[in-house]
Amino acid sequence: MLCWSNNHEHAALSSCEWVDDVKASGLSMVRALIIGGGLAGLSAALTATSAGHHVVALERAKRIGGRATSQPLDGFSIGYGPHLLMKNGPLHTMTKKLSRVRLAAMPLRPHKTEVLGHGLVRPTGNVSQAVQNKRAIRSRDLTNPIARGANFISNWGFDDMKRFDSFNKGQLLVSNEGWAGLVGRMAAALDEVGVFIECGLEVSKIEQGKAHLSDGRTIETDVIVLACGAKAARRLLSGVDSAMAEEHFSKLERTTASTIEVALDSKPMGEHQAVINLERSMALLDYIQIQPKLGPSGSHLSAIAVGGLAQDAGPTRYASVEERMEALELFLDERALGWRNHIVQEGRQAKISLNEASNHKLHPLAFAKHNIVLAGAWVESTHTLADGAVESGQNAGRLISKMQG
Repeated sequence: MLCWSNNHEHAALSSCEWVDDVKASGLSMVRALIIGGGLAGLSAALTATSAGHHVVALERAKRIGGRATSQPLDGFSIGYGPHLLMKNGPLHTMTKKLSRVRLAAMPLRPHKTEVLGHGLVRPTGNVSQAVQNKRAIRSRDLTNPIARGANFISNWGFDDMKRFDSFNKGQLLVSNEGWAGLVGRMAAALDEVGVFIECGLEVSKIEQGKAHLSDGRTIETDVIVLACGAKAARRLLSGVDSAMAEEHFSKLERTTASTIEVALDSKPMGEHQAVINLERSMALLDYIQIQPKLGPSGSHLSAIAVGGLAQDAGPTRYASVEERMEALELFLDERALGWRNHIVQEGRQAKISLNEASNHKLHPLAFAKHNIVLAGAWVESTHTLADGAVESGQNAGRLISKMQG
């Protein structure tokens, strides 16, 4: 049973077309249980299946995708805050390969992105300033507020130079399918090769070779891929090796965010595609201004406030989640005048995990002696955010073969 929800139909490529160099040679099939149906879990399932392994995947939520999910409402796809797809990054590369349907995407434009108090990232009416700003970004001079703004909108301040450079090159994209469409491509490919994904099931306990489910069932397996969030992974691994779990997970610093997404029948941001407030670590994007094919006329605003709570990595700016949400609403009031009077649909997330490993990431084979592989944006990879989740999932899918015997 594949549990995914979006409005996009994809002509999935046959398994022989999308299986590439990850295919294992001369290795026997391994039974792999993947816990988590977000981007990391789906990527692990695709890679492991293409390597010839038998894969079963479980997802605690009612549908797959994790924070990359969204809900279609009145022609808009309301999700969990701003997402920008990096051109030729792991997610973009994978989803392009998984369907014959062309992935149409448009870039966030630097000349339509404003850093409050410092102007446009690339002002069209001031050539010398535009050159100066571009030079600061190219040299990664984070003492420059324009460069800091570009860094923030690229990766929410989490030090990913690949995304930082991509913004400067006009390669941070908004897809016409939205993020649910990208997840749909992955789901369609898994469905086509018969991978079973069961949603609405929580894993209560794992041990070597077994996973115990909340409904009383037990699944036997050769390898477990933990592709859930760091908090859930820590809980499950504490039951396997509490000392090792404490040693590894106690090092992680989490950063949360608050988000507001609103579909409007007006265009309060005008020609602006994004506005950044460096002082409060906030950003506001209009998806439709970036990619008009994403929804009907009007605006699809996605606002985010990053960190600032006492438990977050970095400085404390807010006494509570409620105060952070109020500040985000005020930001919308200031930069999208009258937005409250034009709401068609709305979605709010007071507190989501934006980065579960702000300062340290776990090795994917940290628990290999228990035949457990780790995957997620909190696991070592060369990318961050969604691309980090996808790359770590692909790595986990490849590592399954090494767990035999």
